[in-house]
Amino acid sequence: MKKTVALGLLAISAVVQANGVVPATDPLLRGSIYVDLARAGDRVVAVGDRGHIIYSDDEGQHWRQAETPTSVLLTAVCFADAEHGWAVGHDAVVLGTRDGGTTWTLQYSDALDDGAEAPDEALDEEALSDEALYSDDLYSDDLYSDDPYADEGVAMVDTSGAPLLDVWCDSSSHAMAVGGYGYMVETRDGGDSWQRANRDMNNADGWHFYSIAPLNGEPDTLFISGEKGTLYRSRDRGETWAKLDSPYHGTFFGTVSSDVRTLLAHGLQGNVWLSRDRGDTWQKVSSGLRSGVNAGTVLSDGTLVMVGNAGAVLTSHDQGTMLSVQFVPGRQTISSVLPRKGGGVLTAGASGVRILDNIR
Repeated sequence: MKKTVALGLLAISAVVQANGVVPATDPLLRGSIYVDLARAGDRVVAVGDRGHIIYSDDEGQHWRQAETPTSVLLTAVCFADAEHGWAVGHDAVVLGTRDGGTTWTLQYSDALDDGAEAPDEALDEEALSDEALYSDDLYSDDLYSDDPYADEGVAMVDTSGAPLLDVWCDSSSHAMAVGGYGYMVETRDGGDSWQRANRDMNNADGWHFYSIAPLNGEPDTLFISGEKGTLYRSRDRGETWAKLDSPYHGTFFGTVSSDVRTLLAHGLQGNVWLSRDRGDTWQKVSSGLRSGVNAGTVLSDGTLVMVGNAGAVLTSHDQGTMLSVQFVPGRQTISSVLPRKGGGVLTAGASGVRILDNIR
């Protein structure tokens, strides 16, 4: 779900360029849209609309803007270490950095028409409302209308212009990105070259891949989750994939795991499913929500935290068996969550990047 945000970034660019550093409490930062967060050593990096990337060296208290070569919506970011990372987004754009996110270069793109001027992805004021972009009707569980990227009744053959929606990396040389219509690319040389990598996915219908994530405690095991209950598992860091029997036929937006026996898949209309056997079998966990659960993370004490639409924050202190819910003030959609050193979390979404200390 975090991958579907398409909101206009406000005047943050002018503020950052003029002052160098923006405090987390600045109203322009909080009014801007960022979609994903990742840690690069001691640095935190956030990506969002119009190709904007910001970074913080003090756990989100202050932010600087990075130099980027694109203006498309960036949907996900991953760092292999403190220096090497990748960000991905619309038009199958892949950006790479080798200095911890200060500067970025374009490594790959597959726009629908590379010769045409890129459209401005910012929306007008009416379209920016939560009601317009995050209504349950738009993300209903109807098998043929639950996805914001779906073209009803159209069989997609050419995936040019499809967005990349998530990226995973395990070294300074190896990264893999997934996205719309099953788009999948991989680099094994640090981003000098990227190749299509769909391999044995058996995804003839072109269902969208929203997330690629490792199993905590077992780095060779990866999961891809997506549209129409899509779940794949790899036991060899993405070399081969097996399609899993899905317990749910709506959209999954991602997976989060605290150990090899605690894997949660989350998606539309509050759906959260728990597996204790690496995805072989699943049981439903009551979330108390009817809106999307978009992303998750694990705190240092083992607490599972998931975030979603309407400012929902879900927590579990028993390895996913039970979930409790709270809502952030303003109830604006949260698309990503990252633990802070020293306690609390950072969130990214419709209210910008925020610090939440009162996670319970």
